Amino acid sequence: MIASEQLASWLGDRDRQVRSHAGVQTFVETWSGSPLMGELHRDLEAMDDPSPQQVLAAARTFLDRAGDLDALMQALIARAKADPFFIPPMHPLTSEIHNGLLLFHHKHLSIGMGVTGVDMLAAKKSKRRGPASIGFTGVWNLFRYVKAGGATVSFWETDKIGPDFSAETAGELRLTGRRKIADGEEIVIDGSYQSFIVDHATSDMLYMQAMVRAGAAPLTAEYDSDSRAFIGATSTDEASSRVQMMATLLREMGREDAVPVLRESMNSPHFYTRWHIMRELLALDAEAVLPDLKRMAANDPHPEVRAAATQTLSMFFDEDEQAQEAVPCPA
Repeated sequence: MIASEQLASWLGDRDRQVRSHAGVQTFVETWSGSPLMGELHRDLEAMDDPSPQQVLAAARTFLDRAGDLDALMQALIARAKADPFFIPPMHPLTSEIHNGLLLFHHKHLSIGMGVTGVDMLAAKKSKRRGPASIGFTGVWNLFRYVKAGGATVSFWETDKIGPDFSAETAGELRLTGRRKIADGEEIVIDGSYQSFIVDHATSDMLYMQAMVRAGAAPLTAEYDSDSRAFIGATSTDEASSRVQMMATLLREMGREDAVPVLRESMNSPHFYTRWHIMRELLALDAEAVLPDLKRMAANDPHPEVRAAATQTLSMFFDEDEQAQEAVPCPA
């Protein structure tokens, strides 16, 4: 890369670099210490096991204070204008059709500001080959469109994603409506069974988004837009995903000494985590976890887990082996 004259000058001036970095830190303190951010954080911390509706109410209070948010954004813009090497201290939010910044993050709530580019949207649609997918996030989302961009939006529903969700009973995708949205409009989506997509827009869309993690469904789900059939699902629980990753790592390392610890994780409330751990335990020490597999086949609350455990027993453990395991040694 050939640096521009301005960049080369900055790279060669240690004092300027220090001032740029100090400006970022000062802005972080200003942003996080503002009444707007502080009050939202305190409101969320005061909630004991909040419902999605409680968190949504707090998010609306935040978004309604547009003047306070505008003042913070103006300060951000001013800082960027004053120093071209100032890097906004915010996590970027990007996809094929969106660009944005994360403005606030808490275990129950994230708030971002983004732009859906009309050119990006058109490019994605023109490149499409075959059916697309429509996703259900499993969490509540509130979208407030500052500029709706003349967009037409289609709304979709499916059967509610709950703890007993299974591919066999996932249901089909249903179109529930299609309409144009207006500047200032608010859309609230319960991602456990609702979704929407932007079908068309005439200009860029500017929006605020509040994503509520409280009361999340256990899974996200994806459906084929043409056949409207279920395609697949993934976890919404970060802790469970980490547990699964660690179980796989321990199995890859051949750590049979980790079997007792992994067995303790079998009480996960998420059915997919229980089965993932069982698979890794079987790979580590099948004989030791045979009793656990039999209990899973008989008693796991989820039908697909029971079926998978039963099939595993029949495929890899013969009847004599199972009977021998069940009869205590007379010695």
